[in-house]
Amino acid sequence: MPLRRPHFGVSIAVVVLAATPLQAASFRTQNFIVNAPTPQVAQEFGQMAEQYRKQKAIEWLGQELPPWPRPCPLDVVPKIGGAGGATQFNYDFRGGYDIMKMEISGEKERMLHSVLPHEITHTVFAHYFRYPVPRWADEGGSVLSEDDRERGQHDRMCRDLLNQGHAIPLRRLFQVKEYQEVSNVMIIYAQGFSISNYLVSRGGRQAFLGFVATGMRGNWDQAVQTYFHMQSVEALEEAWLAHLRATKNGGSVEIAQNTASRDNTGRLVTRQTVPPAQPLLEGNPTARGQSDDDQRWGTMTSGRPSQLPDRLPAPPAVLKPLTVPPPASRSQSMSPLPPPVRLGLPEFGPAAPIAPRSSTSSAGVGQGN
Repeated sequence: MPLRRPHFGVSIAVVVLAATPLQAASFRTQNFIVNAPTPQVAQEFGQMAEQYRKQKAIEWLGQELPPWPRPCPLDVVPKIGGAGGATQFNYDFRGGYDIMKMEISGEKERMLHSVLPHEITHTVFAHYFRYPVPRWADEGGSVLSEDDRERGQHDRMCRDLLNQGHAIPLRRLFQVKEYQEVSNVMIIYAQGFSISNYLVSRGGRQAFLGFVATGMRGNWDQAVQTYFHMQSVEALEEAWLAHLRATKNGGSVEIAQNTASRDNTGRLVTRQTVPPAQPLLEGNPTARGQSDDDQRWGTMTSGRPSQLPDRLPAPPAVLKPLTVPPPASRSQSMSPLPPPVRLGLPEFGPAAPIAPRSSTSSAGVGQGN
């Protein structure tokens, strides 16, 4: 997909132009200070931010988040065109994190139904893991919070990537730390969403969190065995691809100012959700992701960054039974991988058409969140 990279000069100009309307109104909630063009917009987004914060925490963690020590600044910039968001975090790599700032922009409905819940989900993950989350899980899991239209677009894009031979094996995807490690940044979003959607629909959100936490320790095969009763990442990939083939006629989207802190090496560490690239064509999914942290990761290519401490948060137990029984035998779980994706007639098929959103729809969360 053609992508348009942001330029610093343009970004500075946008900030200067947007400064005046952002200061027009402010609304304070317990956990947010919302800046928006009008008092009505500021109040609406402040209330929705608190609602999403509560809802997403309960969905993923089973309980609400405690109040943040200081409210997060939330800038709301209505505009015509593509929607995007950015959330900036600091991690001290000793279990502490700080949410520095959140910015969202786009048409009001897109911000309310997709961008805002997406960014709020990043904060839930930050609270749970207390360390930078693997990109595929951070973005894929956050897309689960978006509405039907956006999730459907990511599903279709993943199928297109597979049919064109542009997707990457799951073992490599799980080890990707930053965007520049893949040729097409939308692979992280689309493929990350598709596998996240599959894992959540199969085992539930808490199994997903435990899977990611175990994988962050450097052993994704163990994570697969523990939470999804398969022998390896390759066996998981085979099951995921079989699911996509079985749903190729549709229906696969079923569910589901900086105060710098220092890491344990004494270096300043900031992680932020800033789109590294924006789709050039309107109507495609928008990359709402996290900026490159290559200075933190360096040239590390293993599944576990050297900067992380030896003791990561212990993954939770599987609190929900798997919806699919484990395979009957080892040979069944270790069956050969499916043949390579063929070009031509889509092997994985398109997703079902997405119905247009009604102008009278409420500001609630889309199905499957």
